[in-house]
Amino acid sequence: MFYEYDAAMEQAIARSRRYGQEKKVHIYHFAALRTVDVDVLEHRHKRKTGITDAMAPMPLPSAPLEKRERTRLVKNDKGEMALVPVSWLKDESTRNKMGIVENPETFSSLINFSETFENEAQG
Repeated sequence: MFYEYDAAMEQAIARSRRYGQEKKVHIYHFAALRTVDVDVLEHRHKRKTGITDAMAPMPLPSAPLEKRERTRLVKNDKGEMALVPVSWLKDESTRNKMGIVENPETFSSLINFSETFENEAQG
């Protein structure tokens, strides 16, 4: 598990919910394509649901997964992008609903991570 990363994310979100905060708050995640930003996002961001672009929302399954899992940044046939749980990409009907091909383009960097890092990300 990546408790430090999860705790940092929760703390960042909690800062936006200070006592007396009445305005709607949006949390943005930025990542430059084909950089280590995407690698970190995919390896450390565990989700039960998908995150999509607010300006061009990709249709995502409405039912959340039972437990959080590793994610992957994908683009569908309309050019819409989303960060989705990897199990959604293994299911053909879910991929079809989102408009994603069987082997979607990768947006990660060309960096090869150590075996320890890869094994941690899978656990």
